[in-house]
Amino acid sequence: MPRRGSVLAVDVGGTKTALVVSPVVHSARASITPSASFATPKDPQRFITILRDAVSSVSGDARVLGVGMGVPGPLDRDRGIVRFSTNLGWRNVPIAALVSHAFGGIPVSIDDDANAGALGEAVYGAGRNADPFVFVTLGTGLGSGIVVGGTVVAGHLGAAGEIGHLCASFDGPLCACGRRGCVEAYVGGLALERRWREAGRGTADAATVFALARRGDVDALRVVQQAREALALAFASLMASVAPARIAVAGTVGLSQKPFVRAAFRLATSAVYPGGRCKLRAGELGADAVLAGAAALGRAAIAKAS
Repeated sequence: MPRRGSVLAVDVGGTKTALVVSPVVHSARASITPSASFATPKDPQRFITILRDAVSSVSGDARVLGVGMGVPGPLDRDRGIVRFSTNLGWRNVPIAALVSHAFGGIPVSIDDDANAGALGEAVYGAGRNADPFVFVTLGTGLGSGIVVGGTVVAGHLGAAGEIGHLCASFDGPLCACGRRGCVEAYVGGLALERRWREAGRGTADAATVFALARRGDVDALRVVQQAREALALAFASLMASVAPARIAVAGTVGLSQKPFVRAAFRLATSAVYPGGRCKLRAGELGADAVLAGAAALGRAAIAKAS
């Protein structure tokens, strides 16, 4: 792999895109701090124009040799295509080819944002020296990325790790995916808010529901207990199927409600044999995890093309 030049890492979010340009040979955490960001446009061509301008403003004389991107899926990552992203409104967009063309034909590698976050934590954060490693994002929804032998496990059609859509109850609440009883319909931030409204208690965000549960509110305790049991099911499924050495949890709910996460983890370990071999950690990189993974993707793309 070339020792001179830079890699462009891009975290494409539904509302905001962050990026960093860092040396090809560099592993310090400082290299994954965002250097620019912009509101994500719905039009892919407009996205390319803004991305190119943003890179020009921060890269100076650095020569970008490759690009790694974390993008909301589902994706065809081998062909670099966003098949359909509800968050972005993109359907069958060949984003890797578009970005490559915009930067002179350099190699571009993309992956689902949860997978990119998993790779970032595996290389730079809470997953170092743990194999297999699972990174769980618990925020608005619930997802995970699985890393085995330093490589993200994509699965058929890139669908591995979709723990938010495990079925916790066949006649459970409606999930945003259109199915009933998904784990995410109980445990995601939006689900907690919706279930609170359905209890006839008005409007409250997830943090408020957790706070009310700690104060003994009966409805809040019920909603949080169901969420804990659903999250435990997701953890137990990962333990039984992947046997990870370590699970790291991040996301707005995951990092702000650590006692809740630990309780779900304990419940899961009691239900799986031998569940006690897996260790729980908090994610270390926060919002920079996807960028860190994107940087690793970009470096791998450069090495492959060399």
